[in-house]
Amino acid sequence: PRWDPTDPAQRRARYALLAGMWGFFFALFSLPQIALLLGALAVYWGISALRAKPRRPAPAPTPSAVPLNAPPPAPGATPAHLPAPGTGPSKPQATAAISGLVTGGLALAIVAATFTVQLVYNDYYSCVDDALTQTSRHACEDLLPKQLRPLLSTED
Repeated sequence: PRWDPTDPAQRRARYALLAGMWGFFFALFSLPQIALLLGALAVYWGISALRAKPRRPAPAPTPSAVPLNAPPPAPGATPAHLPAPGTGPSKPQATAAISGLVTGGLALAIVAATFTVQLVYNDYYSCVDDALTQTSRHACEDLLPKQLRPLLSTED
């Protein structure tokens, strides 16, 4: 099965994959507003692609639909065999949709963790923003727990 750009479910699955991937990168590179938007779009598009019904293939032409002036088939030629219904993959977009859903969810989780840390340690961040000297900036580390001081400290 090939990618069909006219199939909305496959298009949404590809969009979900791309939006989730870029949302994850933007979350890692500290651009949470863009990551939040792309992560939410990836989750939406991934779910809608997974919920979509697969497109039905075009029906084979019936003998009455063949034009009267069409050349006859070559002697000994066998007609093309189509796969039996249900034997092929029913949703070729499932892998891309699930990947987009996972990466979009990861982007949203990173953004949520970033916002939570900034909300919980708001006193520390406002102290660092208001500090006028390096000495006063290092004094703000007293507002952090000892376990987080190596991760969030402002030592140069």
